[in-house]
Amino acid sequence: MKKMRLISLVIAAFMLTSVCFTAYADNAGQSEVLKVGFFAFSGYHIVDEDGHRSGYGYEFLQRLAIHGGWSYEYIGYDGSYADALDMLRNGEVDVVTSVSKTPERQEEFLFSDQSIGSNSTIFTVKAGNNSVVEGDYSTYDGLSVGMLEGNSKNANFERFAKAHNFTFEPVYFSDQEELTAALQNGSIDASVTGSLRLLENEWLLESFDSSPFYICTRKDRSDIMDRINNAINEMDLHDPNWRGTLHEKYYSTDKAGAVIMNAGEREFIEKINSSGTSLKVLFNPERVPYSYFKDGKAAGILPAIFDSLADRLGIKYEFIQAKDGNEYFSLRASGAADVVLDFAGDYYLAEQEGYKITVPYFQTSFARLTLDGFTGNAESVATVERSDALERLISERYPKEAIMRYPTTDDCVQAVLDGNAEATILYSYTAESYVKHDVRNRLSSVVFGEIPLSYAVGNNIEDGRYLLSLLDKGADSFTSAELDAITSREIDADFEDDMGFVAFLYRNPAFGMIGVFLILLLLFALAMLAVRTRNQKRLKDRITAATGELEKKTQELTCALQAADSANRAKTTFLNNMSHDIRTPMNAIIGYTALTAAHIDNKERACDYLKKISQASNHLLSLINDVLDMSRIESGKVTINERPENLAEILQELRNIIQSDIHAKNMELFIDTVDVTDEEVFCDKLRLNQILLNLTSNAIKFTPVGGTVAVRVTQKPTRSPKCGLYEFQVSDTGIGMSPEFAKTVFDPFTREQTSTVSGIQGTGLGMAITKNIVDMMGGTISVESEQDKGTTFTVSVELKFSSVHHEMEQIAELKGFRGLVVDDDMVCCQSVSKMLRQIGMRAEWAPSGKEAIARTTEAVDLNDPFEVYIVDWSMPDLS
Repeated sequence: MKKMRLISLVIAAFMLTSVCFTAYADNAGQSEVLKVGFFAFSGYHIVDEDGHRSGYGYEFLQRLAIHGGWSYEYIGYDGSYADALDMLRNGEVDVVTSVSKTPERQEEFLFSDQSIGSNSTIFTVKAGNNSVVEGDYSTYDGLSVGMLEGNSKNANFERFAKAHNFTFEPVYFSDQEELTAALQNGSIDASVTGSLRLLENEWLLESFDSSPFYICTRKDRSDIMDRINNAINEMDLHDPNWRGTLHEKYYSTDKAGAVIMNAGEREFIEKINSSGTSLKVLFNPERVPYSYFKDGKAAGILPAIFDSLADRLGIKYEFIQAKDGNEYFSLRASGAADVVLDFAGDYYLAEQEGYKITVPYFQTSFARLTLDGFTGNAESVATVERSDALERLISERYPKEAIMRYPTTDDCVQAVLDGNAEATILYSYTAESYVKHDVRNRLSSVVFGEIPLSYAVGNNIEDGRYLLSLLDKGADSFTSAELDAITSREIDADFEDDMGFVAFLYRNPAFGMIGVFLILLLLFALAMLAVRTRNQKRLKDRITAATGELEKKTQELTCALQAADSANRAKTTFLNNMSHDIRTPMNAIIGYTALTAAHIDNKERACDYLKKISQASNHLLSLINDVLDMSRIESGKVTINERPENLAEILQELRNIIQSDIHAKNMELFIDTVDVTDEEVFCDKLRLNQILLNLTSNAIKFTPVGGTVAVRVTQKPTRSPKCGLYEFQVSDTGIGMSPEFAKTVFDPFTREQTSTVSGIQGTGLGMAITKNIVDMMGGTISVESEQDKGTTFTVSVELKFSSVHHEMEQIAELKGFRGLVVDDDMVCCQSVSKMLRQIGMRAEWAPSGKEAIARTTEAVDLNDPFEVYIVDWSMPDLS
């Protein structure tokens, strides 16, 4: 399976490379500038006082340029839409957008194959005008209606009025600004326009006769239109909903936080409020952060949305406080509540309980919660009893014998922490809440994005159709931004609950980082002292040895003194460089720590300062780690510990680690393999990762923005059938290095330029450390580089093939035996134990040697000894 996964990765990388090359080839040399008819229109073409452009049409042009490979010159913002079409006819511009197809226009222009949006006729009134009721055409009769001169939407509205048997008085305006001003000052009762404008302080009553619009060019520019059609097709493949996204972004209706009600709905609210009673509202209190009680008050996303919704409707209500999920379901079934906030959007389920439900007003998803580092499919899943949506999801995904039911969500999560269940399925924000509150970072969650859950409001009151209608309208009055703001606020409120001193440090790392900084500074000072002491001792030994044979070794003594002087100058140069490099992050940490203390009440600024402190600390730590690594290597304390590993997983982890740096510099990253038929090998994963990270980090560091970094692994044959020669090649398109520096690149403390000159900081030890590790692995490393073109490092190392799977086939003959797995790696213990159980063994595991000895003694005393032992060859507590 792992080999197939590597093959899949290679194929995917090849396809991605092919696509990128094809896209580059198609767009190579295309730097054409298109002249665009860019007429002013609210929501469509916008230019603010600073010259910043935006709008539906402008953003469409930018998306089109990504796939078309051109740039634009914008012409005619002071003119009108008609002026833009005239400029297109006269050849002053190349394209115009937002053009409707008519037989006359098709005679003189070329239109895109696909539409770029749609435009409807809309009928609006000033926000707050309750005298005109949506859908009540008797209230439309006799209104004075503002219209734009020559607008095709006027005829659409005349047909609409005739079809619905009402009359109106048309009032014509020359432009949209005049029409809007007249509506707001009360000169007219309503307005009729196209939907391609931003509604502000207006209520939309009717929208009809939607028609598509296109981008067009002149008949003689079929070359442009061919490329436009190709670009639109690519946009549709990349994001089929881009039209809806742009429309929502620029033309979301502003309902001024109000709901348009008909007579029956207003009468219903008056009846509820005058009765002296309140609607009784129920929700499940065990769904943090969706819905719960805090200090006796309703809290969470759903109650917060209902608070705002009820305020807009003007309805009196009170929340029923259920003590837990079981009481919630009992109250729901008994009909004790008038309104239930958290019905799954399932009409059948609502009907079975005697409820009617609204259309969904809030959507979320599910997530799988496991111990951090868990991979694969869960064989035991905890779930909460009596959860409708979760029950259906889990039943569809897992067999009955894998499902374990618990009374509460806390019980399910604890089962995962205790190892009694491998996973639990929760609502996504609930899973996120548990991960955030787990300050020991033991938990991890993965969202099932393809399975949404929609919440609807249910009611069972007599003649509740008016309430349902009001709730639907109220929910529709919320914008996406409003719902997102409520969701973010409630999630943050959940996380702000006090969780003690450990959580305080977790959320306020500045205090801990100051202590860490002082420790790092001490370690660095000790490392410098050790380096200086070692150098002084070496010099003294050389002088003592030379003194004993002064007559014979005069020349050797001179050479030794010169070498010592040269080494001392190198160390002095290194200390000078390091003093500057260390002082820079130290000054940043001290300065931003002071700023954090001064602005501790300003959360946004404090978080920004803490982020910068973290960045400076990480850089300082990397400098110190290089010095310590070099010290350990020179003292012989670094050893190579080989274990069975998978090369594909090592490469994937490398990609995950460096991906953020790649994105930050807008670079391209290619990782592929050539002729790698044996992925399972023995190697020291930590040291191999250290080699690859050093090489790729240098490649990213010395490659300008927009460059390319490539990692390639090639397997070559050897004389032994039990091992292979693996060549790891890291290439970049960076600044390269001079031939003189390339000869010394693996020497300690060498840098082609100081960080003061180059602006790139480091110890000059990274490549020396890499060379030493390669030597310890019995491999070789070489470099090829050319200034301003790039650098390629090649590491060749011979690795033995791993026979873990073959051994497991032999172990399969041990069915029925009792076995003990002993390893200080808990994940390894669990994985091997599971494999042994799959072949029929009675497998147990112990995370330490001492516990293994104790359990062995206990098994012998019980006359049920272990018959098979699988033990890590180096246990820390037994070495």
